[in-house]
Amino acid sequence: MSFIAAIVLVAMIFFTTPASIGPLGIFVFFLMAYMVMLGVTTGLIKIFVRFVFRRKTMGWKDYADAGILAFWPVMVLVFVSVGTTNIFFSLLGATTFVLLSIFLIKKV
Repeated sequence: MSFIAAIVLVAMIFFTTPASIGPLGIFVFFLMAYMVMLGVTTGLIKIFVRFVFRRKTMGWKDYADAGILAFWPVMVLVFVSVGTTNIFFSLLGATTFVLLSIFLIKKV
């Protein structure tokens, strides 16, 4: 599913502009970017769990961590697209959101 999202994302980047695609297309762009990053982070966490924790399966908290970590680059794109004045504040805001979300998942 992540591979299909990557194909759609590349097609959107090369064949459209934000003005021609409209608000729904911009939403689909961010959704596809999240799906690609979700596949990447799930794979990385699966490798991490396999070699560091010596478990063959991932728990629901591992999948939740992957979902939250996948949102970080999308959050940076959102901050940049709405015109945050400094890239440092974009990175800081996205990192703060992700760290707070991971903290809340660990408390559940």
